Amino acid sequence: MPSAPVYDQTARDVLAGAWFAQAISDGHGGSVLNAEAAQVVHKSVLKLCGAQAGVEEGLVTDPPSCGWRPEMIACAQGSSAADCLNRKQVAAVKRLMTPVTNSKGEVLYAYPYIPGTETQWAGWNYFGAPRAGYTPRIANLQVPVQHEKYLADEKIRDNVDALKYDFDRGPATLARSQRIYDASSFDLTAFKARGGKILMWHGWADGAIMATSSIGYYEGVVKAMGSRRQTEDFFRLFLVPGVHHGGGGPGFTEFDTLTALENWVEKGQAPEKLITGRLSNDVVERTRPVFPYPVLARYSGKGDPKQADSFLPFDPSQR
Repeated sequence: MPSAPVYDQTARDVLAGAWFAQAISDGHGGSVLNAEAAQVVHKSVLKLCGAQAGVEEGLVTDPPSCGWRPEMIACAQGSSAADCLNRKQVAAVKRLMTPVTNSKGEVLYAYPYIPGTETQWAGWNYFGAPRAGYTPRIANLQVPVQHEKYLADEKIRDNVDALKYDFDRGPATLARSQRIYDASSFDLTAFKARGGKILMWHGWADGAIMATSSIGYYEGVVKAMGSRRQTEDFFRLFLVPGVHHGGGGPGFTEFDTLTALENWVEKGQAPEKLITGRLSNDVVERTRPVFPYPVLARYSGKGDPKQADSFLPFDPSQR
């Protein structure tokens, strides 16, 4: 039952990490982004895509179909108002949301930041607020250096600098890391033959590893297994709106994947949906069904939009 998995860890840590680091760096160990910029982004994203499920709820429920771009909130030339992004911030966010490429335009990592993840940019793309026992950091400045320095070779690699990473020459030096740390095989034939079941979930608002990378892995498995039907009988992916890296976030953070997996393995009851919830003062204030990818939840137009039974499955692949 994997959550927020990293099947291509080397590329996420080093290639994407260096790409993101170069996007946000202010040249002095900090970031051109901050909490105010993230809030401006989030407000704009929700204005455009906050009702994708058919009801206004302050969540992006289908980020890949959200056409938000940072240029939409660029400050007017010469302006630095609080409700817009300056030139450097627009460039930073634009690169964060662009696949990693080399000088030839070849895609090296296809899973850049997506709308809705800005609620977890703190600590990843700018310094988070200080708190007891925790030193504020910008993970996308640190992770690529740590991985390349300590994990790429048998010995510590010297002269590692994410801000100077060479996307033409660097990837070829990571073969050892990919061999050891990446779980990139799509062929799960033997696992399926043994009766294995996989219930994978990923939060759409994950600011560390994009949920689209889990889609990429799942679709790779579908292709290897021959069809979606042949995959769904042992492997299902659930994408939960508004959930951060491994949990938390502004969305539906309460759900029970363990019981769903147990029922599948022990009783043969395949999970047709997860019922997710949102707590307020330790009381469930709203619930929502999450269907196996690629099926989305849509408000039926009837009933309480805060209740799961008011939503129906919608399969965009059948349009």
